[in-house]
Amino acid sequence: MRTLALTPSPLARTLERVLAEVDPAAGRARDPVRFAHAQASPEAQALVGLYAALLAYGRVDLIGRALTDFTGRIGPDPVGAAMADTPESAAARFHGFVYRLTRAEDLVRLWLGAGALFRSGRTLEDAFVAADPPGATDLRPALAGFRRTLLAPTDHFAPRKAFEHFFPDPARSSATKRLWLYLRWMVRGPDAVDLGLWRRVSPARLTMPVDTHIHRLATYLGLTARPGADARTAAEITAALRAIAPTDPLRYDFALTHLGIAGDCARRRVPAICDACPLNGVCRLDAEGRVQKIAHL
Repeated sequence: MRTLALTPSPLARTLERVLAEVDPAAGRARDPVRFAHAQASPEAQALVGLYAALLAYGRVDLIGRALTDFTGRIGPDPVGAAMADTPESAAARFHGFVYRLTRAEDLVRLWLGAGALFRSGRTLEDAFVAADPPGATDLRPALAGFRRTLLAPTDHFAPRKAFEHFFPDPARSSATKRLWLYLRWMVRGPDAVDLGLWRRVSPARLTMPVDTHIHRLATYLGLTARPGADARTAAEITAALRAIAPTDPLRYDFALTHLGIAGDCARRRVPAICDACPLNGVCRLDAEGRVQKIAHL
């Protein structure tokens, strides 16, 4: 059984209250992870979860519409379908799919890579663990190797800038938020949100999925002072959270993400808004929009 160790502090106590006030079932009903939960087998959950995470950019309602389209095309046995598909049948399966920058050929490329992996008798977790260097603490090299494994069968495909957006390379300097989100779903839990399917990876090694919402909240909470939401920022935020929850630094991610998505947080302290915010006591934002230095970590 995985145990949780918390380091008490005013910020930790506040984050625990925020977590306690979140209704995970209600949050999951709006979250892309629901499409993974709806699958019948663990490997189907992992496969659909990967697509759900990679398509999780843009407005929540539009993400849901894109994933409804995707899951409608793959049938009740997505793993079997991926194993059986040829390049031609995969192209026919996803023909006409469009979601913002992502097109059918992007779904096809990942689908064919997953199918090749499954035909070799391996799982998505197998591919990830095989890419994880012995003794490593940072999971970024494993994520990069995982991506290489899935793309190797289609390395003859013409390069597409939009595909790099859909399935970004973790070896680069961006935060690759959606890939870390996928790992959170696979590694944490199982609970009402995260699936906890990959038991060979410790949640203590996860990195915070950082988007604009999390970056802004993390700045206000003093978890980072870096101006951009890049890989170094994600590592800095994670290190601050790991100091609070060493065995589970992403414990508060779902709660904070949905707090940020709610859109109530202002760019400066506004009493009518901030006084009711559960983060009010530890937030460093002032009335001028500056972030003050307060020792609460």
